[in-house]
Amino acid sequence: METWMKRHHRDVDNLNEVINVCRGSKEMADLEEDVFIRPVCLEIQIIETLVSCGCELIQSVTGEADFMIAKALHERNKAFAIWSNDSDFCIFDKCRFIPNDLFDMCNGLQMGLPIEVPVKPESLWCGIISNERVKNMLMFQSRHLLVELSIIAGNDFTSQFVTNGLNGQIDIRGRKSIETFAEWVNHYKSIENHPLLFTEMKRNAAFARAVKHSRLFYCLQSCPETVVEKGYFSKLLAEKIAALKYPSHLMAMHNNFYWHRMLQEDTTYGQPCVEVALAELRAHIYRVVLTRRENRVDEYGRSPWEPFHIAGVLAIDDPEIPPLHKIQEDKIFWNLNSFHHIMSHQEPVVRNKWFDRYGRKNGFIVYCLRYFLLLNWRRNLFIQQQEFLALCALVFVRAREEHYQQIQLRPTPRGVSIGNWFLDVYRHAYHFLGKLFFLTHEFPSPEEIYSGAVWTCFYMCSKDDTYYAASRQTTQEVLSWIQDQMNAVISDKRHVIKHITEGVFEFNDRF
Repeated sequence: METWMKRHHRDVDNLNEVINVCRGSKEMADLEEDVFIRPVCLEIQIIETLVSCGCELIQSVTGEADFMIAKALHERNKAFAIWSNDSDFCIFDKCRFIPNDLFDMCNGLQMGLPIEVPVKPESLWCGIISNERVKNMLMFQSRHLLVELSIIAGNDFTSQFVTNGLNGQIDIRGRKSIETFAEWVNHYKSIENHPLLFTEMKRNAAFARAVKHSRLFYCLQSCPETVVEKGYFSKLLAEKIAALKYPSHLMAMHNNFYWHRMLQEDTTYGQPCVEVALAELRAHIYRVVLTRRENRVDEYGRSPWEPFHIAGVLAIDDPEIPPLHKIQEDKIFWNLNSFHHIMSHQEPVVRNKWFDRYGRKNGFIVYCLRYFLLLNWRRNLFIQQQEFLALCALVFVRAREEHYQQIQLRPTPRGVSIGNWFLDVYRHAYHFLGKLFFLTHEFPSPEEIYSGAVWTCFYMCSKDDTYYAASRQTTQEVLSWIQDQMNAVISDKRHVIKHITEGVFEFNDRF
């Protein structure tokens, strides 16, 4: 939890930095390279792409990812190195890894270059960091000293103890650095050989456990974790997650835990947070994955008024929501009905199924748009009609993204928020509900309905104030072309849009 909290607060700082660029109070060139927030559906799209390419994926509900990856490197004969930026792979015994900066050093893959189709590289030059070379560089005589170094410098298990004062009380010579920590380890050989640390381990059982676990962990000897057994649901979820049918988030929900997805949105004090706004939708999902005698999940994340907040969310009491064990993969029509029931929970009156009118792929898009509109009309984002029409144009357009990527426009905080709020609605509908009901093969992937470049252009041309701001960044000719493209899509989909906006605002289908 200490590590997660630290990462959370770092990400909140990054949110503020990036949104300052959108406000125009900071230049993008002034951002540090590691200041970024992952796109909302990045992991979904990566997994879908890898599966479509026939790549092997392994998903587990227990254990540390680093441990499993390092163990696989040892056990797989054809495995050569781990591609990762995690310095933990310096510590694991007999480990080799390739950090991002050392991957494809000569750009043989031509990443980022404007080419029509990928070109097979003639060569791929990578820099390899090995556990053995790191050991020799630090002049360690034994591999176990690398583990001792990680313990005193602070790894995922010991950092909460050592960085809060312990490593400030030991006799490190000079400024704290890898080199000075290495000198200390070379002198003492083991944490217990230092009197202060020996006393602390005797006094503090949690610190002693962290030291012991670190040694077993980095030597690949720690015992595998067992699944928390809460009955048949736990077993069923574990099987489906291992088979790549369910996302691992569902097991966390089943264990009464949900960590909000960190995404880029307006961080101004009091501005709504999409993950808080979507708690009611998740409450329906919780009813599926929780046993009948449980009804609460604790949620951790940002709130409109606090950088970190914990809230309990109660599962919806709705007999029409099927429990986990009643959902069958081959009962597609039943599953579509359940999806419709949950995604329609905001509707003031009973509505026909969008799947029946528009098919499964387009019907799914309509469910997401309608849900987003009801979530934000006269509340939350207080979405305006022109903003929503621009969003409709985005999800229905089939544009060549590179045309829009060349247009230099600064996105606004509100534009970024609207785009990411829609993506989070999509994420809940696709990644949670769609997976639960075995429907994602019927639904569009993120790349099919969203482009950040296209959205920025459409949004900036949707209203008078944003159009004026855009006119100071690019030419009128370019803005007119964008408007023409956007309006053409709205006109083409006007009958669909009229149904989506029914009962919310009047849309003239003679657009």
